[in-house]
Amino acid sequence: MIALPMPPMASAGVHVLISHTHSGLQRSLRQLCRDSGVVPRQGWKHTATVLGLSASLSSLLLRGRRGADTRSCNSRCVRRCQPTTLDGQGDKFEVRDLGDKGKGMVATQHIERGELLMLDEPLATWPGSLDDALDDVDAWNLQILDSVARCSPKGQAQFWALHDAHTEEGEPKTALGIILSNYHATGGGQEACVGVFPNAPRFNHSCVPNVVHTWRDHGLPGAEDSLAVRALMDIEPGEELCISYLNLYMPRAERQEELTPRYGFQCGCPACSLTGDAFAASDKRRTELRELDRVLPMMSDLDELSEMMGDLKVVVSKAAVLIDQELRGHAQMKCRLYKDAVQLAGLAEDESLTSEMARLAVESSKVAHGPESERTLQLQRCVENPKDCWKILFGGQSEGGDDL
Repeated sequence: MIALPMPPMASAGVHVLISHTHSGLQRSLRQLCRDSGVVPRQGWKHTATVLGLSASLSSLLLRGRRGADTRSCNSRCVRRCQPTTLDGQGDKFEVRDLGDKGKGMVATQHIERGELLMLDEPLATWPGSLDDALDDVDAWNLQILDSVARCSPKGQAQFWALHDAHTEEGEPKTALGIILSNYHATGGGQEACVGVFPNAPRFNHSCVPNVVHTWRDHGLPGAEDSLAVRALMDIEPGEELCISYLNLYMPRAERQEELTPRYGFQCGCPACSLTGDAFAASDKRRTELRELDRVLPMMSDLDELSEMMGDLKVVVSKAAVLIDQELRGHAQMKCRLYKDAVQLAGLAEDESLTSEMARLAVESSKVAHGPESERTLQLQRCVENPKDCWKILFGGQSEGGDDL
């Protein structure tokens, strides 16, 4: 029988489990697993009106659609635990005390846009999704504890050193609370897996992030099962390195509503600190980005898609400008935008537009995913062979690419 490891504050011989009546964790899980519901019809009408889209596309948008998708997990997700050696220190950044924010990653040298900052291997990964945890909280906690027990002493110490935002002050940490506070999705394709990393959680959140992480799709031999962190822009010494913990296409109230129960803090980033007209303009841009982000997938349902390439260019151009204005040109968001456009233009057999959108996607992918990543190389092949873009993107897609 495996002896389960105890968190530092637990009494000897007492397993730290989570009761089904643990209201804080239950609320967090429900928040994370909730269905996104029906798309607001008023939002689609606003999008169609503002952009002057064609009647056929406007009609489709006004019908609305459910947005949730539940994925299953298969045996390719592995349970494992291993220590890592980075411990928050890199060649160009270090962990510093940031006062009320706690600790965070801070640049010590100039960092170039697109530069690889870190590769972080998971301490452990678990098959399943947060829906599974909601179904049986105690079972998931035991599964996590069992995996942590297989770690080396250093790996166990790294796990229990991670923050738990779901326990009251003076109470012992729980394994599931640590996962909920620090997890990253690590599945690929139709998998659903959850992983916890020793160093990535040290990056604080910002709604205007300057670094981004991707799982597996790096193009770096020997780093297939790791999280890569890259710079989204030039960063100067003394600047904090921040990732995003959530969907950035939400107004401030919704972002705070998601961050506070899950991570236990109110965001005070530059976007969340805006007031007056600047705050209203920021919320408007993010709301428009969310609406535009929903438009593109729905366009594939139109019988007249080949006649909608003008609409497609309007939507993409508008979204790209908003990303520049609101998110400082966030390369991962732009890569996703242009890749969606590549698929639609390819479906409409518009080779010229397919190649144009693929070229834009390549430039963004080099920054967010790296020049040798599978995503970048696929998109480059779409530039060169636009008529085969669907075969290129879906015929032999790597299992490890992220969902963006």
